[in-house]
Amino acid sequence: MICRSGATGGLRICSAVVCSAVIWAFSTATAAAAGDGACESGPWDRVATASVADARTIVLGDGRVVRLAGLESLAALARDPKTADAMDAQLAGKLTHWLTEMPLRIRILPGKPDRHGRRAAIIMAGDELLQERLLDAGLAVFMPGKFPGNAIGDDAGDACARRLLGVEAAARLARRGGWSDSGIYVAAARPDALSSQFGHFVIFQGIVRSVGTRRDRTYIDFGEHWSSDVTVEILAARRRYFGGEAALEALTGKIVRVRGFLQEKAGPMILARYRAQIEVLADTQSR
Repeated sequence: MICRSGATGGLRICSAVVCSAVIWAFSTATAAAAGDGACESGPWDRVATASVADARTIVLGDGRVVRLAGLESLAALARDPKTADAMDAQLAGKLTHWLTEMPLRIRILPGKPDRHGRRAAIIMAGDELLQERLLDAGLAVFMPGKFPGNAIGDDAGDACARRLLGVEAAARLARRGGWSDSGIYVAAARPDALSSQFGHFVIFQGIVRSVGTRRDRTYIDFGEHWSSDVTVEILAARRRYFGGEAALEALTGKIVRVRGFLQEKAGPMILARYRAQIEVLADTQSR
């Protein structure tokens, strides 16, 4: 049976302390330790030169075109075009500085190029992960997709994703970079907070009121009114990526943070395909 429950409050800014999770479990005290070395594992190639075509495109000296895996400009959360352009420009500027001033190593992930011909890649600038630098500066947001950790059993990738989510949360709490803009925030899991953002990438949080499983999909519901409240939908083929039916049903009553592209489907809805789209938070984060 599919249930949807009443609108729940949420916070504009969320804490980085995370614990007691069914799907994702880490805290600011342990996230870095848990992810130490995870993002850096794997074969690396040295890169002689690289240039920035735009905030999302890096051109290597040998002509290969890449984008930073698991990362999107914080402009994705901006609703004002001028703010978005300014954030993209700031990110591109920082990228240019770090790519030209530091020795580079790159790991290109398996998979086909995107529609712009870019391969997803993880880049080390000096001794630091470029993804981590940008998240820490408040210039980017973690965006699950082509990233280690999406495959079942990829423990190192899971740890890397948790680590980057923790870095993003710390930057958000400290209001670094673009997070200092009042228009960039974690929304409440309520229709009135989200209905103006259909088609956009969003991050929201709230209490899961019910979880309903059908043969072809699972619904995570944040309200009682199925025709208008906020929902996360997971197709049956992807349930195992979230721990299976029992793990998903155990989310009822938990405070969760969700990220993804918002659709209109009987109210605001996000289709979750990757584990890192759903974080389970502790009660202490609701402040």
